[in-house]
Amino acid sequence: MKLRYAALLLVPLLGRAEYLPPVKVVLVGDSTVNDGGGWAPGFRAGFSKEVEIINLALNGRSSKSFRNEGAWAPALAAHPAYILIQFGHNDNPGKGPERETDPATTYRQNMTRYVEEARVAGARPVLVTSIVRRVFTPEGKIRADALVPYAEAVRKLGAELKVPVIDLYTLTRDQAEKAGEDGAAGLGARLPDGKLDTTHLGPKGQLEIGLMAARELARLEPSLRPYLRSQAPPPVHVVVSADGSTGYKTVQYAIDHAPPVTAGQRLIIELKPGTYRERVMVPQDRPRVTLLGTDAATTRITYDMSAKSAGGTFFSATVEVQGAEFEAENITFENTFGTGSQAVALSLHSDRAVLRRCRLIGWQDTLYTAWGRHYFRDCYIEGHVDFIFGNSAAVFDHCEIHSRGDGYITAHSRTIADAPTGFVFQHCRLTGENSVRNVYLGRPWRPYARVVFVNCEMGDHIRPEGWENWLNPENERTAWYGEAGSTGPGARPDQRVKWSRQLTPAEAAPFAPAAFLRGIDLWVPVY
Repeated sequence: MKLRYAALLLVPLLGRAEYLPPVKVVLVGDSTVNDGGGWAPGFRAGFSKEVEIINLALNGRSSKSFRNEGAWAPALAAHPAYILIQFGHNDNPGKGPERETDPATTYRQNMTRYVEEARVAGARPVLVTSIVRRVFTPEGKIRADALVPYAEAVRKLGAELKVPVIDLYTLTRDQAEKAGEDGAAGLGARLPDGKLDTTHLGPKGQLEIGLMAARELARLEPSLRPYLRSQAPPPVHVVVSADGSTGYKTVQYAIDHAPPVTAGQRLIIELKPGTYRERVMVPQDRPRVTLLGTDAATTRITYDMSAKSAGGTFFSATVEVQGAEFEAENITFENTFGTGSQAVALSLHSDRAVLRRCRLIGWQDTLYTAWGRHYFRDCYIEGHVDFIFGNSAAVFDHCEIHSRGDGYITAHSRTIADAPTGFVFQHCRLTGENSVRNVYLGRPWRPYARVVFVNCEMGDHIRPEGWENWLNPENERTAWYGEAGSTGPGARPDQRVKWSRQLTPAEAAPFAPAAFLRGIDLWVPVY
């Protein structure tokens, strides 16, 4: 069973058969580099597993504050082959005396010192100019701003010190102007109020600009070229509208009749705002499907099938996904059946699946995360009983988990003690209806269930004991339930059942997304 499970998680790397020695690369910089809103995830995805990428970039840091706060020393201590150094956004005037620098003097001095110390430590320094702020003039050009002299200072410094320079400022400026203001908006992140963030990157921008940086590094450093992953061809893109004006009236019709994709290619099915009342199946022979909406509040796939009517819980899903590497963004998946039966909104049997800013709405058994590795970012999931269940390895990152009634949030079903599956909730908010007061974090659907909550805010609807044994004391010996850093009125570690765990930072570390979902193919989901 262990070998079979490992084989199913194996996704071969493309384009290389020869042996490549490992290479370590460290990234230092600000929030436009880090994993949350920067280009590092795409950069990581651009290289093979032999390239270990350590991202030490921190939000809000400048060339001055990064060193002064002690963040530079770990970069040298890692003994990397390459250190990529990008600062500028927070060096700008107006950022305060702790951060701001002058491009002609203090900024040059700081960057020179980084280069010299990297060389002394035996690393190859690579300077990187800042990505542009995607603010346009009426003529459709990127507006020149305070970043320009910092980018020019890096270019000059690279020539003087004979250091490679990845000129992301020029590359991202040209990219944005070619796409136009509307197209460039798709590269950006969204602020909590829904407004466009023209500085930081959303998933599309993280991937495209990160891959751009990876290719440019390999161009400047030819020894890294064999480490580049084969690049996928451009995606196939079709548009669905509820009125049929685009030629595709239903999501299922688009899945069935869109042009076929080649190896590594992705099918993007864009859904115009509307309500799509249908049941959808993404079959195994349709891998790499993306369902893309503009706003989950106005773009929903809905149905009202119950387990009783369908002949079983597993047949009741509004949307069932079998194809690998499924993605969805800004979509609501809904089963409106309500009380009286299990009724699944989304059933996932897709390895390397990613959902961003999606809403999953149901009552009992809302989300069946059945098998594979799944990453949910900024999603909203609601239900009543066992409304997140299955045997996948799934991470819920910055999600809201909303209980509509007294019951159980999770029902994990791991059957093998050392299987690499489980549910991880990190930086999530656990909320409930006003009248709800008796909600368990979970119960074990199968004996070796594993669920972990890390740095989550828990409302007062969470029961003090936290976990329930599904009326079987034997499950207490095998279920693996843990918490670390819980906050809020529902966080009562001293009252939890004795057979659960309160984790130290070291014990919680393996449940970070990049570690927990890594697998033998070294997958890192692009946030």
